[in-house]
Amino acid sequence: MKATLCILAVLAVFLTSFTLSEGKPLVSAQELRCQCIKTESKQISGKHFLNLEVIPKGPHCKHVEVIATMKSSLQVCLDPSAPWVKKIIDRFLDSAKTTSS
Repeated sequence: MKATLCILAVLAVFLTSFTLSEGKPLVSAQELRCQCIKTESKQISGKHFLNLEVIPKGPHCKHVEVIATMKSSLQVCLDPSAPWVKKIIDRFLDSAKTTSS
């Protein structure tokens, strides 16, 4: 009888801690893979971009990823090897330098 109560107490503690953690993983699954499945190589005007994020290659993804957030809140993955994307990145870097100065 004592062993049964001990097992029930351990089981209750385990279930309580499991419920409180809400089953969240320690590392987000999004961090473990590439965010861009498909990239856009067709030229898009830079004036439609609200933000530009460049994610370097690493253990999560073997490719450099360029994610543009449009003014319409839509996110588009851009082809980082396209010449027009390189120009857009340079413009954003230049504008960031002048803003921070």
